[in-house]
Amino acid sequence: MSFLAFLRGLAAALTLGLCFPAWAGETQVVMTGTLHAGDNQTYRELPFTVPAGVGKITVDVSWDSLEKGTYLVLGLYDPERNRGWGGAIKPHFVVADGFASPSYLPGPIVPGQWRLSLAVASIRPGVTSPYTVKITLATGPEAQRFSDTPLRTGAGWYRGDLHSHTGHSDAACRSLSGAATPCPLFLSLQAAVDHKLDFLVVTDHNVSSHVADMGNLAAYFDTLLLIPGREMTTQNGHFNLLGITDFVDFRLGPKGIPTINGMFDAAKGTGALVSINHPEIPTGEACLGCGWNAPDTDYGRVQSVEVANGGIAADQGGFDDGAGSGVAFWEAQLSRGYHLTGVGGSDNHDAVDGRKDISPVGAQSPVGFPATVVHADALSQPAILNGIRSGRVFIDLEGAHPGRVLDMAASAGGATAVMGATLARDAAAPIVAHIHVAGAKGAHIDLIADGQGQKLIRDPVLRDDDQTVDVTFPAGQDIHWFRADVRAADGRRILIGNPIYVAPKG
Repeated sequence: MSFLAFLRGLAAALTLGLCFPAWAGETQVVMTGTLHAGDNQTYRELPFTVPAGVGKITVDVSWDSLEKGTYLVLGLYDPERNRGWGGAIKPHFVVADGFASPSYLPGPIVPGQWRLSLAVASIRPGVTSPYTVKITLATGPEAQRFSDTPLRTGAGWYRGDLHSHTGHSDAACRSLSGAATPCPLFLSLQAAVDHKLDFLVVTDHNVSSHVADMGNLAAYFDTLLLIPGREMTTQNGHFNLLGITDFVDFRLGPKGIPTINGMFDAAKGTGALVSINHPEIPTGEACLGCGWNAPDTDYGRVQSVEVANGGIAADQGGFDDGAGSGVAFWEAQLSRGYHLTGVGGSDNHDAVDGRKDISPVGAQSPVGFPATVVHADALSQPAILNGIRSGRVFIDLEGAHPGRVLDMAASAGGATAVMGATLARDAAAPIVAHIHVAGAKGAHIDLIADGQGQKLIRDPVLRDDDQTVDVTFPAGQDIHWFRADVRAADGRRILIGNPIYVAPKG
């Protein structure tokens, strides 16, 4: 008999716990056993050890003979208390510091001996029921997401909103009686579905209480990727942490974190992405700390900048290049040599009705307006965040056009790059760029290099609904980055593209 066969035989009488590595930041404990008729209406306790530093526990239980009447109820206990009970319809559940599945309690993941309690509610005479318990212990970035399974697989363009608020901070809407009330998170998620988004980041100001609601609702909104976030709201500027459930102190100064760079670094272990919000909004009583003026900001610690903010558009009647636009701020950092992905966000504070004279918080841009469209390997939190980091991203300022695409690739002397990447160029080689636009027939391409408009496209008007336009930067033209926007016939920006960076070859 092999050793593995011996273990399988032993598991028929005893519960066995084995630890296996899952992927970085995760360890899996597998326990197996068999239930018999004599286990009817009893409890089987399955202990397991949780080391320090674990931030999330995922439990998956499977067993035979459910169709033959074997019914289990699952309880979870930490070293100090019960963390919940769920019936046979909940064989998968998650417990984390900031969120948990329905029936279970969020809270600190206390190190020590935990136990899963299998309550055998029923098993028929003569029936045996093998079971398998898989417990995944997650740390770091893996502990900051609601699910480890992608909602959709396959590379493609995924559309979402990176900046939204609920009643857990300062969002308000009308209650059923018409009173102003903190707006429930459910309404923001439903608005995202209604507007055909693939993902939504909820970024309430300085709090993490919304994370528990998101964890409860994730199973219901199983076609919408829910990404936890937070708008770190300081007196020297606002920035989003995208993909975080852990708390990070928002107090900039001696009572909290002394510097903005220290605040960026405090979130680094979670894998959260740092994105500066509405950097050019004037700071004042109407918007405390909204403009970006944090001293000694190291933009090398920042991954993206919000260049299009829906709140500004709602106040001004649309997106433009005037007050509040983040384009000039963003392009200035690009020209200083920083690689920062340009993104957009609705900054919605009333998902129900954002009309100026009706909403308790005034005019609002709807959830998903603008939309940030990310080329990612899958619809999952790590894939979306990695896609933003890669820079293959465009902003749809009108939000309501799922078929729209703005993409770009380029070549120079045999080297190639896509939007967001760096093109290694021999100075003697011309750069040939290929700009792909879909869903914008009649609009025109606006080409920008190092912050200056370029007149290199012979016919910038898009004659077809799906068209690729080629443009050549001549050999010897010294450029460090270039990108493309799409403007409507009346001159309004409707799509904002990210740059391809240019670096000397060798």
